Amino acid sequence: MKPATLVSVHSSDEKRVSRLLQAIEAKRRQVAELTVAIEHLKADVDAFQHQYHAHVGRYYVELDKVELETKAYRLRLQLHREKVSEEEIEVRVTSCFQGSRECLADSGEAEEAADELLPEKAKHLQTLYRKLAKQYHPDKTVDAAEQQQRQQLMPLINRAYQEQDFQTLERLSIGDTDTAAHREETNAEKHARLQAELRHLNRATGELRLEMNRLKADRTYQLKQQVEKAKENGTELLSALAKDLERKLTARRGQLARLMEMWHRAIIS
Repeated sequence: MKPATLVSVHSSDEKRVSRLLQAIEAKRRQVAELTVAIEHLKADVDAFQHQYHAHVGRYYVELDKVELETKAYRLRLQLHREKVSEEEIEVRVTSCFQGSRECLADSGEAEEAADELLPEKAKHLQTLYRKLAKQYHPDKTVDAAEQQQRQQLMPLINRAYQEQDFQTLERLSIGDTDTAAHREETNAEKHARLQAELRHLNRATGELRLEMNRLKADRTYQLKQQVEKAKENGTELLSALAKDLERKLTARRGQLARLMEMWHRAIIS
């Protein structure tokens, strides 16, 4: 084979690798951008949930409690009409509603504890975190746009490490083009490895887009959009809903009070 041919083949291989590296870098930026966008979306939804609970959520909880007690007193009155003894009535009411009462008492209070990781997984988590923290540290670039993206990514990486969010850390690690660990590769091996990395990145971007669409289709996000749109038109939707629920709660409490009075009159007669 002529030397010129050898040079041409080598140059062609380098061009293919260069194109793959450029595609990988572009996809990595896309994964980072989508990951940051999803993190911001989740934060916005969480903030809205707190706002919703402060204005509206507590009324729903109180309505559930009042509704449960209303059912309990209706059952007491029904059993009393059937000539069941007071002791048996309380046993049956407790048996019927204990589970629902416990659920209401526990609502909003349960916190999911992080599982203790096996040593190998803990080491893997730490390795991912250290690599990403080093790679995305804002001080390691002078490009303003790149620095801004890194400033958004670092809190996300810290959060993922603290919450043992392997998926986020592994997504951000796909396509690491550090060649130190691949010095002995042939051109064919390098090309195959880079193609595999690009496929993984394409899959990751697809998964992130699906997650974004799922979050936007969620009822909480949809309600958030409705509230924001109503506010633009001068309507405080949550405040109006809270007033309506407050009226309902007052009516239900009045109904419960009447049932309680009927019960007390029944047991003393």
